[in-house]
This record gives sequence, structure tokens and C-alpha cells, in this order.
Amino acid sequence: MTKKLLKCGLVLVLMFSMLLSMKVSAADFTQGVDVSGSNAVIWFKSTGNTTWVDVHYKVNSGDQQNLRMSYNSGAARYEQSVQWTTGSVIEYFFTYNNGTPAYDTSTYTYSGQAAGLKNGGIYRITSKVSGKVLDITDKSTAAGAKVQQWSNSNTTNQQFKLEKQSDGYYKITAVHSGLVLDVPSSSLSNSVQLQQWTDNGTSAQRFSIIDTGGGYYKVISKVSGLAMDVRSSQTTDGAVVQQYTDNGTDAQRWSFTLVGDSSGGTGNSIYSIAASSIPNPSGGGVSVKVMNGTGGAYSDSQIYWGVIGKNPATGAWCYLDLSGNLIPISAALNDAAGHLTKNGVNYANIYHKVSETSWVNLPKITSGRMFLSVGSPCYIKTYNDGFAGPDINNPTDPNRNIYFDFVEFTVDDAGYHGNTTRVDQFGFPVQHRLVNKAGNYDRTVGELESETRAGLFTKYQNEVPAEFKSLGTLQAPYRIVCPISGPFNTGGTYANYFAGYSSISTRDILLGIGGASNAEVCAALNRHVYGNTADWNNPSKYYKAAPANYYAKFWHDHSIDGLAYGFCYDDVNGQASYLEVGDPKGLIIRVGW
Repeated sequence: MTKKLLKCGLVLVLMFSMLLSMKVSAADFTQGVDVSGSNAVIWFKSTGNTTWVDVHYKVNSGDQQNLRMSYNSGAARYEQSVQWTTGSVIEYFFTYNNGTPAYDTSTYTYSGQAAGLKNGGIYRITSKVSGKVLDITDKSTAAGAKVQQWSNSNTTNQQFKLEKQSDGYYKITAVHSGLVLDVPSSSLSNSVQLQQWTDNGTSAQRFSIIDTGGGYYKVISKVSGLAMDVRSSQTTDGAVVQQYTDNGTDAQRWSFTLVGDSSGGTGNSIYSIAASSIPNPSGGGVSVKVMNGTGGAYSDSQIYWGVIGKNPATGAWCYLDLSGNLIPISAALNDAAGHLTKNGVNYANIYHKVSETSWVNLPKITSGRMFLSVGSPCYIKTYNDGFAGPDINNPTDPNRNIYFDFVEFTVDDAGYHGNTTRVDQFGFPVQHRLVNKAGNYDRTVGELESETRAGLFTKYQNEVPAEFKSLGTLQAPYRIVCPISGPFNTGGTYANYFAGYSSISTRDILLGIGGASNAEVCAALNRHVYGNTADWNNPSKYYKAAPANYYAKFWHDHSIDGLAYGFCYDDVNGQASYLEVGDPKGLIIRVGW
């Protein structure tokens, strides 16, 4: 009788608390579900004056349970244990007090959140059965492109952003295309190959990622309940990745390797900035941000950037100020207030520090160049009709002992068009990310974020043939120079490097002039495919034998998606680190070290 009265009393208390409650969002508490084996613990941790918490939950849409939670003093939170099996879905909300009033929270869903995976993280997803990675076929950016497995190439069509949704499932987005992992036509059938598709928020694009132990996970479609699977446990490149009945085999086990972070906050990855947080540009321009990715080697106040280009409205050479205005340059600017001085010579100060601003509006500009440097600004002479930029071939140039680099761009009525470049030199790793207004373009080029400056100097010496090694030492530690700035120029040790392969001079081949002024011819010669026109547009055939521009090859090998501007016509057949979009929103430049 006593137990019955206590039980009735508890029910009355719960009913009373619910009648008095008010709906709130998570402002003074945190909550979650921890799973260990077959036991799930729903927990609630208050930051206010809470003395009791009730939890109301359903498992797999079953009957709702309403229970008073127990307080765990060791964890300083309220807890309720629930029986759990892999794949179960728990829906729950809380009623709690904060002083006298009682509140109801929003409803939450737990579907087996993968422990240790970072919401907003960029991951490489690797099959346990084959060691191959999840891959969008042919690096396609088209909706409907199929998902397969392929050998890891560190390209962005093999990198996926995980975003946990309000229902507890994940949206999985291909970094290179901005399209999401999708079950075609919301199929419930086995053996349907997965694809990428425009984000539409349906269950066909939502997946639970469930920890299966040993560093592996299974990926279950919300719409079908089927598992992501390598067809027939194949171990070859190109094997189909499909959905199939969960069978516990290694063909359905995947590891997740973090390669970047798009979750926002203070991270120094170029992916850490959410596209939605980028301010909208004005005047047909693009919002620009320069990031410090030096890992503490330089503070924000030691990283300099400045933009020079032509104002398309006037044709005048200008620099960009922090208010987003193009200010005409002149000879007088070299002696203006705040000018720079080196070796007794004055130079224009058109620079800003990363510490001075977050975003700047870059208006329409032609022949634009953003000069980047660390430790010191660059020293550039301005004139009424142009400017004299750094000249690494001049031994007396004031920038020879400055760590600098640059990116190039034009912003016009057709949008943004720009690139990183290694045509002249390598100063430090640079990443260049472009995001559009429509939300369907978000691409990054440049050196891989995992590459360090010191590491690239070492790898350069280890990977290039003997003829190219001195390029990494001639102006060290400041830069790796291009071949024409080293022993491949007229009179140099390798001035006849391409002799015997072509009657066109080595200098002309490297500079894209004279007999090599045709872009396709120049590219074929640098890539050593000149002798067979069938290979001119086949990247798998490039740089397979000498003579070839192994300086350029090195930058392709260490850049995002294998794209780099290693020589003047490296854009032939889409091999350059070049981005363009018609409706630009944000341009993010990351200075690495």
C-alpha cells in the first residue's frame, strides 16, 4: 500500500510539474546521451538553481516514459539509464526547475552519435575491407555523380564534412563540390549505389554514424535503415559504394580521419570559417579575409597583406584600404605619412596587418595582386602609372630577405577569377578559398594544410632530380625559386636541359615565349608529353620522364586536388590552382608556415 501511494504521489508530482512548466531552449543547461554497451545514460547538467529534473523519453517511437532523474554528484548532473541497442533512436525532453518556475525543454533525438567525431570536421573516410577511401567519381561537381572507393590521393573529392543535425543524424558533404551524400530517389532497396546531390534536407541525405569499436564505424541511412557498403567486399579502385542490409562485415566498417575543421570558432584551418558567417559583399565585390595559419610562428600583428590593382572605372592603379576603397597610387605615396623605409629608401605603405581587421570588402578590380609577408611588409615603389613589385632576380632588391608570397585575381561583372601561383617562387604555404552567395560553390586551392614550410623545403630536396635541387638552396631560407631564376636560364648549367627533346630553347619552354608561346605546346613540353598529342590532356601521363619541369611537378604533388600554377601555362587542361565563380561572397586567404 505504501509503495502504491508513493508511486501515485510521484505521478502527481510529475503531472503538476508539467502543468506548471514553460517551454524553453537550452540557455542554462547542457544535455546529452552517453552509451556504453547496452546501456544509454540520458543526462542533464544545469548551470542554474535546479533541484529536480524529469525526463520524458521514447525509444524507437514506443510509449513515452516520464521519470524523475537521479543526481550524480560525481558528474554534477542528473541521469537516467535506458536500455540501448545499436541503431535505436531515443527521443527525449526535460522538465526542470530553476528556482520556483518549471520549464520544458525542446525535444532532442539520439540515434547513435559517433563518439570522437567532430561536428563540422572534415574527414577522410576509409574502408576497413580494402583500405581505399570514399571518393566522388572523376572529381565531379555535378549532382548525381556516383560514390566509389579509390586509393587515397589527398584530394577534396575524398574529403567529407560531417554536420550533426537536430534529429541526431549527420549530413555528409563532399568538400570539393558542396553536394551531400544521398540515397538516389530515397530508395529502400539493397545494392543501390550512393551519389552526391544538392542538399534538400530529406531523410535520403541523413545518416547515423555508429561506433562499432576498434576505431571503426558503420554508416546507416535514415531513409532505408541500410548500411554504407563496399559491393562484394571488393578491394579494387572504382568499386561501388552502395547501401546494403547491415551484416556486420568489414565491407560496412569505416574509419574517419580528421583532415580539417569547418566547425567555426578560433581554429586556424581555412575550413574553420562557416560559409554562413561570411558577410555579404557590396558593389559587386567579394568579402576578403586573411588568416594566420602559422601555428604560432608569427602573431597576427606580424602578418602583412596589401592589394594593388586597377580600378576598372578609372583605369588607375590603386591600393585597397581597410574601408574597401580603391585609393590611387602615385610617386608621392612613397614619401607620404606612414611610409616605409629600408636602406635609406622610402616606399609606399599600402599594407594591413591580420590583427587590424576581420573582413574587408574588395570591390571590382582588374590585374589585382595581394602581397603577403611575415615579419615585415614588402617594399614596393609606387608611381603615377604603376608600381615596382619584388624582383627576386635582382640581388639588391629590398625584398630578397623578406618572406613573402602573393595571390592574383580579377573581380569584374562576370565574378571572381583568381589563383595562387608558384610560377616565380615559393615563399610559404598559401591556401585560397572561394565561396559563393548561392551556397553551391565552396572550393579551396593551394598547398595542403598538412604541409609545413620546413617540411616542403626538405621534401623538395628529397623528391626532385639533381638538376632541380639547387632551386631550393639558392635563396634559402627565404624561398624556393623557379627554374628560370636558377641554373636553367641562359648561361646556366642546365640552359640546354630540354635539348634533344625539342628544338625550342629551354628558356623559351620555361617562359612560354618564342617557339613555346602557344599555351598547349608550352604545357606539353613542360609536362613531357610533347611527343604524343593523345597524352596532352591526360594528367596521368604528365612528368613520367625527363626532361620535364620537375619544379612544377613538385607543387602539384603537394597541393590540394593536385592543382598548382607551376609554370606560365599550367592552366592548360585545368591543372592550375585557379578558382572562379559568378556570384562571389567570400575570399579567404590563409598564410601557412
